[in-house]
Amino acid sequence: MSLESLKSFVFESRKDTQNSHGYRAQSSFSMLEHVDLMIKRYETEKQTEKGAILLDVFGILQGLFVAIDALYDLAIGLTQYKYHVNVNSNPTLHELKYIRNDIVGHPTHRTYPNGGMGFSILSTENLSKDCFSYNTYLFEKNKMEVVTKDVFIKPLFVAYLEAKDNILEDIYRYLTHVETKTNIPEEIFSLYETLNLNLLNDIKEKFIKEYDLDKKSPHRFLWRAGLLETLINWHEEDSELKEMVFYMSKFQASKMYEIALNLENRTGADLYTSIPRLLQSFYRFIRKNEEVALPLLVNLHDYNHPLFHSDLSALLSLKPGKEAAKLLRFLKDIKDEPKAYLIGSALKSYRPKS
Repeated sequence: MSLESLKSFVFESRKDTQNSHGYRAQSSFSMLEHVDLMIKRYETEKQTEKGAILLDVFGILQGLFVAIDALYDLAIGLTQYKYHVNVNSNPTLHELKYIRNDIVGHPTHRTYPNGGMGFSILSTENLSKDCFSYNTYLFEKNKMEVVTKDVFIKPLFVAYLEAKDNILEDIYRYLTHVETKTNIPEEIFSLYETLNLNLLNDIKEKFIKEYDLDKKSPHRFLWRAGLLETLINWHEEDSELKEMVFYMSKFQASKMYEIALNLENRTGADLYTSIPRLLQSFYRFIRKNEEVALPLLVNLHDYNHPLFHSDLSALLSLKPGKEAAKLLRFLKDIKDEPKAYLIGSALKSYRPKS
């Protein structure tokens, strides 16, 4: 779907000068138009001179990075929510922010919470507008690790344009959707109580039909439904870990309930689940070590983040108590990205001292 289909909605939203959403949408719409022009120019303009290629590569990486932010802000500006955008579920675009940080953001000096340092060097030997490579040199405790990354531009464009079209389509369908009251929130309330997989599947089908979504839509309701399905099928023998999985299941169901209510401009019950003992112990551990530990929580929900494993190891090096350490080892032993996201998000939900 083209941006033009949303143009009238964007300019209509600007009429409310008491609300910033309209100008947020306008700014985002304008930036997305600019990036479309940049992509077309990048693809059609041939370059052979090294400086020109570098300028184009730097510009397009930054442009794509900003465009992803613009998609989120366009959704918020037009719908008040970012439910229609979940770029992190796209592996190619998720990795884009790391590439951009390595090349355009902080290539010459990156410091890490565990005391390590990193430097990225772009190779210009076989540099072209189609592909390039770079090495990142990581120094930690007098040891050096070299990570080589090959980047191909075309897959980035394909992933971005496909994601953008899907998001614009979902936003358009939401804006043209006639507001109705459904029983979806009530069914999710029952799902919260029962965690029944058949009921979850029924709710997903009703939501897709009600909001005219593709089954592959990036909509956050469907994403959370997928996480809940993972949790319902997740079995642990250890009673404390089982309690943790149960808590995460309830939390995902409550977020689905919140989304469903918001989309119908309704309010509902306050769904609260008691925090399990392992998580309480972890939060107490963070509170005692907040100055050092708090920055180490930032990336724990992102299994593919370059700092995920080092931050996790740094937390364990702070000698947490038995229960907090058990929860951290639970995360460390996970090799599945969605499960790591679920555990890491729970750990990251710690509330700092005010």
